[in-house]
Amino acid sequence: MIDACQYNVICQIDVATLTSGPQQAYEFFQKHWVAKFGPNDRLVLYSSHVWPNELITHLYQATLLIDISNCFVLLAGPQISQQQVLELSNSGVSFDTLVVPSIDYDTLTLLDSYKLSDSLCPLPWTHLEIKNQGKIHACCVSKKSFGNVSNVDLQAAFDSQDIKDFRQQFLNNTRPVECNTCWRLEDQGITSNRTRHLRLLKKDLLTKYLSNPKIVSLDLKPGNTCNFACRICEPEASSKFAQEQSKYTGIPVKIYNWAETSTLTFNKIKTLLPDIKNLDLYGGEPFLIKPLTSLIKHAVDTGVASQIRLHYNSNGSIYPSELIKYWPQFKHVDIQFSIDDVGARFELERGGQWSEVDRNITQLVQQNLSNVKISIMPAISIMNLYYLDELLSWCNNLGLSINPLYVYHPDPFALSNLTQEAKDLIVGKFYNSTWPEMQQILAIIQKQIPSNGAEFRKLTKHFDQLRNQDFRKTHKELAIAMKMF
Repeated sequence: MIDACQYNVICQIDVATLTSGPQQAYEFFQKHWVAKFGPNDRLVLYSSHVWPNELITHLYQATLLIDISNCFVLLAGPQISQQQVLELSNSGVSFDTLVVPSIDYDTLTLLDSYKLSDSLCPLPWTHLEIKNQGKIHACCVSKKSFGNVSNVDLQAAFDSQDIKDFRQQFLNNTRPVECNTCWRLEDQGITSNRTRHLRLLKKDLLTKYLSNPKIVSLDLKPGNTCNFACRICEPEASSKFAQEQSKYTGIPVKIYNWAETSTLTFNKIKTLLPDIKNLDLYGGEPFLIKPLTSLIKHAVDTGVASQIRLHYNSNGSIYPSELIKYWPQFKHVDIQFSIDDVGARFELERGGQWSEVDRNITQLVQQNLSNVKISIMPAISIMNLYYLDELLSWCNNLGLSINPLYVYHPDPFALSNLTQEAKDLIVGKFYNSTWPEMQQILAIIQKQIPSNGAEFRKLTKHFDQLRNQDFRKTHKELAIAMKMF
């Protein structure tokens, strides 16, 4: 042990015990975190071996995340040199250090298993998504499936060897091919689902769930019941879209509603609620799906609502009068409306009546519910990119923040299919935009090889003919740039 009599030693630990996994240091500092340390209090980490700079940097990063000042951490051992301390200090890494002549026994061998994977994602350790058709996934963008609620129990899927192997790929610093959507976005400099959640959940992941995976978050898409048929949607997520496609193709329409047809699964979800911290509710249109309302009521009736963050993604066509009375019981309610555009362009891109959607959202904002946050999540595509300033103006008038995502399916509407003329049009309009996201968008599209626009024109004309609409009238400037005239 280390003699550090000039300090009040809170804990002494062989640092090698913190090198057997990337979470060990984070768990250690979290365990010993207190709101206030005394001036002489120290957490002593010791070793008789040479301390790699990379290990010391890792420990420093752990103290930053856990919010323990590095001055209350003492690194001790005979192999710490002043030169090493100086080198680390010059790179912004500093600890209190104590060079001791020797340690009276050999400490454990330092491992290199502490290194944190660059591809780490918190969702496979904490979260499950149930898609519209009942397939179980680790998240909403991963293609990796762990069965279907029709024949697999949710907890069994979360504990399966299949998902354990999936987690190991992240720990091994590999990029699972099923997560290519995130990797592609990140390679373009765009915030992905993985990086967004890592920013929010990194501390909990490394201090709780990397060692003990647990379902604390659910993303529920109970079917495809929906009154919109957005151009960027698909039959699996919209019953109206499915009916339209069935009429066009002759393929029988499929209506999904596992929340009603798989009562065992919905009952299982109710048993999981005491541990749930986050509940994402989608559709179809979630305000139309009655089992979701019964789930909210159950959370309130059983007294667990106060620990749950509730998230909705809605098209704005339904005013949630029946739900509002339950929301004050929840820890927080986050409602994101999928509004990509305004006026006639909204009606072409998404469907429904813009005046109705505008009225519903405005009325909900005016309720000024204390624990409810309302924001807009536009799906940025070729269709709405040139007109984002009008959407921004509408959001600003209502005091709503914007959390954009990027369309990657269907591919013809993705930004990668912009023509050179459309790129020039957009860059020229928004070159001096003060919206930070717009500057990122401009940087992205300027790097991309321009398209001839053929696939965009083909899909747009398909919808125009199917729905008796004319993109060229509502989106004239963009239509010209995409060579539709």
